[in-house]
Formats: sequence, structure tokens, C-alpha cells
Amino acid sequence: MSLLPFLALFIAIVFAPLYAAVRDLMVHQIRIERARATLALATRDGAQMAVLNERGRLQGIPERMEARVREIWAGARIPGATLEAVSCQALPPRCAARATVTTRGFLGTLRAGVQGEATVLLGIVREGQ
Repeated sequence: MSLLPFLALFIAIVFAPLYAAVRDLMVHQIRIERARATLALATRDGAQMAVLNERGRLQGIPERMEARVREIWAGARIPGATLEAVSCQALPPRCAARATVTTRGFLGTLRAGVQGEATVLLGIVREGQ
């Protein structure tokens, strides 16, 4: 009697769940990294929606800044990721956002929180300065 069928069954029982678990972790990690990169881009772009005020200093309009962050997030379309909160300040122009990434798979439900924050630094505001 050959042991090959038993060996094949053993390999299928042991390694198939292991493969599924590793795949779930990899997918979850990719979604986290995409969410982190998107939040970094969105908050930076939202904070840069600032304009010069009458004294020549950068000042943001929080509603427009938050709308820009939400627009960039919506365009990313990351499966299982939800934008939880966005807050922007006018002086200095700064935005912060928080998202949750959820992945369902062989390991159950995996969740991770991701945050992004950006501040516009004062510096060159016109060419030649």
C-alpha cells in the first residue's frame, strides 16, 4: 500500500489553511498601505488648498479643504476601507484624517486604523521670494 495518497491528504489539510491565512494577511497589509498612502496624499492636497490672505499669509478654508480630502479618498476606491473623520484648520493650513481598513477572510475579520496628517509650512509663496 502506497503512502502517497495519505501524504497528499496531509499536505492538503495542513498547507491549504496556511496558504489562505497568509493570503489574507497579505491582502490586508496591501489595503492598509494603500489607505495610508491615500490619506497622506489627500491630507497634503487638502492642506494645500490654502490661499493668501490680505496680510500675505497662507490661510485655508476648512470646508474646501475637507471636501478635497474626501474627493481624493473617494477616488481611491480601496476595498474594505472607510473614511472615519476629516478635520482641517485654517491657520496654519492643516488637515488630519482617520480611516478604518477591514478585511474578511479565513482568519476572520481583520481591522486596522490608519491616520494621515499634513501641515502647509510657510515659505515661498510667490516666484522670486
